[in-house]
Amino acid sequence: MFRKKKIDEWAWDYWLLQQYAKFCFHIFYRKIEVINRQNIPKNQPVILAPNHQNALMDAMVLVCNTSYQNIFLARADIFKGKRLIRFLTYLNIMPIYRIRDGIENVKKNDVVFEKTLQVLHNKNNPLILFPEGNHGNRRRLRQLVKGLFRIAFQAQEKYGSQKGVKIVPVGVDYGHYQNFRTTLFVNIGKPIEVSQFMEAYHENPVMAINQMKDRFGESLSKQMIDIQTEEYYDLYMYLRKIFNREMRQKLGISDGSLSGKFRADKVMIDGLNRELETKPESIRELDVLVKEYQSGLKKAGLRDWILGKGKESFPELVVASVLKAAFFPVFLFGFINNYLPYQFIKKKTQRIKDPQFVSSFRYVLGMIVFPVWYLITGCILAFTPLPFWSELLYVLLVPVTGLFAYHYYVRVKKFLGRWRFFLNRNSGEIMDLASIRKNIFNRIQVIMSRQIAANEIPG
Repeated sequence: MFRKKKIDEWAWDYWLLQQYAKFCFHIFYRKIEVINRQNIPKNQPVILAPNHQNALMDAMVLVCNTSYQNIFLARADIFKGKRLIRFLTYLNIMPIYRIRDGIENVKKNDVVFEKTLQVLHNKNNPLILFPEGNHGNRRRLRQLVKGLFRIAFQAQEKYGSQKGVKIVPVGVDYGHYQNFRTTLFVNIGKPIEVSQFMEAYHENPVMAINQMKDRFGESLSKQMIDIQTEEYYDLYMYLRKIFNREMRQKLGISDGSLSGKFRADKVMIDGLNRELETKPESIRELDVLVKEYQSGLKKAGLRDWILGKGKESFPELVVASVLKAAFFPVFLFGFINNYLPYQFIKKKTQRIKDPQFVSSFRYVLGMIVFPVWYLITGCILAFTPLPFWSELLYVLLVPVTGLFAYHYYVRVKKFLGRWRFFLNRNSGEIMDLASIRKNIFNRIQVIMSRQIAANEIPG
């Protein structure tokens, strides 16, 4: 690694590492959609401020989906050991000290803040700050800390009342926090001009910080899934899962984009919130019904999408069975040749106590372990009498078939569910579940129609 004179100085070796990280990131996530990139100002002092729900992956979202060599502030307690400190510094990460780190260490923040101001004034790369301070495990905007806004005001002092520092809210939403090959949606909001609050800041800094904090919080909330209710959080999340397609149809959203699904979710959540305010008994009854439905699905070993799919065709299932059997050898090849690195990563992540760190460890370990394993495989083959072209083909096929094996395994699990549903389609249990599902959907339709008609939410 090469040491840079300044933390925000462009480095080609960092760029190479970033390209590899991007490549792995787009393998880890099946679908990534980033909208409104134009909202990030160029050649200006910019602070990107995303919601924080998934540990290291939240940082990697911006590393792997922007062209900048972003600068981060992170908790000082992770800076342990000279090698780790050197490595984190190389990754453009600076420590921020809290009171729990010791009063004597908090004074070190003066140096860190000075470097932070230099980064903003140099305008080379954005500064990344997580306004919630730490990560949470629910899709909601939590209480904002004031450090982001203090830094923004200090940096703006150089520009006075003229336009200068901008804070850009970034909403990040994962299809699943831990799972491999899930989806990722990044929604970049419009920048907030810090200069708008400078006059108030000079009169009353505390009041100005609170004003900007409130303004930013409202903006970030619009860019992300923000479910504030504690009592019905699980209900909202499940309705997002089963009713999104119908909600999109109701709103005239014809595409299957992540942004379209996000818009439908936001409207539905707003509608449910209004219903909770005006008719709480309606939400309470819906919650009871959904819990009964979930319990029934679990007992039957089914998922909602199977019932939502409707009738299963026997000929289609037979054809699908033949295709699954035909591709089984490919699955077996990929499974066997990737089993050891997969199991190694699985065992390592099983020891992690905080579930929000699972995907971070899987991603980082995957970047290292799988390439090493493929290199070892290639070296072993080099000592065999096989032709070079066959050895090369084998090594190239191992990662491709490994990815195929994962998707094959997921699809087979779903396929078995389809057979289970088909064989029991006329049972009283399935009929009852279908009836409950229909009741749930009718109730949601009534709620959404009522709220849209009342002009409480956009239709």
